[in-house]
Amino acid sequence: MKLLKRALALALVLALMLPLGGCGQVVGRYRIVDTLAEQSYAIGFRQDDYVRYYVEAALQVLAADGTISGLANTWFIEDNTRFASSLSALDQFGSIPGRTLLVGCDPDAYPLSYIENGQYTGFDVELARAVCAKLGWQAQFISIKSEDAYVELSSGNVDVAWGGLTLDPDATDYVVLTPYLTDELVIITRADIGAKSLRGLKGSSLAISVEQKYMDLLQADERLMNRFGEIKRLTGGLQALLDAVNGGQAGAALVSSTAISKFGG
Repeated sequence: MKLLKRALALALVLALMLPLGGCGQVVGRYRIVDTLAEQSYAIGFRQDDYVRYYVEAALQVLAADGTISGLANTWFIEDNTRFASSLSALDQFGSIPGRTLLVGCDPDAYPLSYIENGQYTGFDVELARAVCAKLGWQAQFISIKSEDAYVELSSGNVDVAWGGLTLDPDATDYVVLTPYLTDELVIITRADIGAKSLRGLKGSSLAISVEQKYMDLLQADERLMNRFGEIKRLTGGLQALLDAVNGGQAGAALVSSTAISKFGG
C-alpha cells in the first residue's frame, strides 16, 4: 500500500510539472522563460467573395499532392499545419478566370511572411504563390497587420488577408477560414547571460512588436506588468526584437514559438 501511495504521489508531481516543460527550454542562443498565450494563424476573405472558394479548393489540392507539407518542412522545424485535403477539389469549377490576387500579409511575421532583400517570402507567401500558380493567377503582396484585416478587405485594398496574420475565427464582418497553424507567444532571454526564469527579470525591460494586440495581452496580466520595469515597443519584427536582446537594450522579448524555433540557432 505504501509503495502504491508513493507511486501515485510521484505521478501527481510529474503531471503537475508537465505544463511547465516549455519554460526554461533553451533554443539555440535563447531561453524560453515563460509562455503567455496561444495564437492561431488563419486566412480571411470578404463576405460573399467567390475568390474564397477558388483559394480553398486550390489549398485542398496542394495539401493532397504534398506541396504544403514540402513547404512546411522547409520553413518550419516540423509540419504542424492543418489543411483539408482533396486532389479533386478544383474539378467542381469550369474555366477559372485569370486575375491578380492582392494578398495582404504581415511583413514582420517570420517565418510565415516577411521581406528579405526587398522581396516578400516565407511559408505563407510561397504557399500563396503556389495557390496562384495552380489557379493560373498572379500574386501581388501588400503589407497589412492582423488588426487591419477587415478595413483592408472591405476597402478592396486586398482580396485576401493571408500571411502571418492571427485572425479571429469568430469574426462576423468578414470570412475567416479554420486556422491552419497554432503556436505560442513566449518570453525569451539570452541563454548565455540572460535571466533563467521570469523571476530573474524583475525590473528589466521587455521588447515587443508595436501591434496593439501584444500590449493588450501584457496589460491583461498584472503579474507581467509588475514584473517588468519598461515595455519597449519596436518596429522591425523578430530581427528588431532579437537585436534588442542581443545588444542589451532589452532583457527579454516577446516572440512567437514558431519564429524562435526556426531562427533561434
